[in-house]
Amino acid sequence: MIDKNGRFSKFKVWSVFVVLFVCGLMAGIGIANWNGGMHGKQDVSNVVPTTEESLTSCQAIESVLESRLYNRENDCAANKDDLEVYKKLMAYGCPENNERYAQAVKNLTAVLAIACDEVQSGKTCLQIERDLQVRLPSNYVGASAQDRIDRAKIYAVMAERGCPENSSNYVELAKQELEIARAVQDDKFNEDDTIEVVETYKRLKMQKDAEEIFNKAKKLTNPAIDFIMQVEKIINE
Repeated sequence: MIDKNGRFSKFKVWSVFVVLFVCGLMAGIGIANWNGGMHGKQDVSNVVPTTEESLTSCQAIESVLESRLYNRENDCAANKDDLEVYKKLMAYGCPENNERYAQAVKNLTAVLAIACDEVQSGKTCLQIERDLQVRLPSNYVGASAQDRIDRAKIYAVMAERGCPENSSNYVELAKQELEIARAVQDDKFNEDDTIEVVETYKRLKMQKDAEEIFNKAKKLTNPAIDFIMQVEKIINE
């Protein structure tokens, strides 16, 4: 600090002040960073966890089990599997959903007891009716005469091959579809439709109606001999 002449060097004095200032500045920044880091750690502890992390144990179980449900109304095997899944959901799912799962168990148990067990026990007529029902053309307003004839044909088969206790109901449904088809076409059918209508009436044991359709077809057109012979064969069988 003192030169060879015994005087303080101004440059050295200022150097000391600068060094002290820099050291103090760095120390202040370090403290601020440390406080900020501590504050940052406190903020992290208050961060809301992600959706996956926020799932409770019962919600996680429900998510996995519900993904295993088939939800197929007309599939007995799938319904049995779903029943077991719902039983597990009742046991391990969230308490607030227990009533919903219990109702599902009740519904599936009834379906399996009434529908599926009857089919498996040999009452195949129910299965025949179900399989034929899914083949029915849509019953929409303005359906074509051909759709009505197709519906009548299926109902006639259901009346003949389905469960005896349901036969009369299917007969009436078939007759209704044929009446609508006849009204839409005013009884003016082509040869193919005429044959289908006559066959359906015969299956329903409505001989007079079958003959009426045949007679009208002969008057309205000039049918080929093969057509006449085919229809007569159906009527007379």
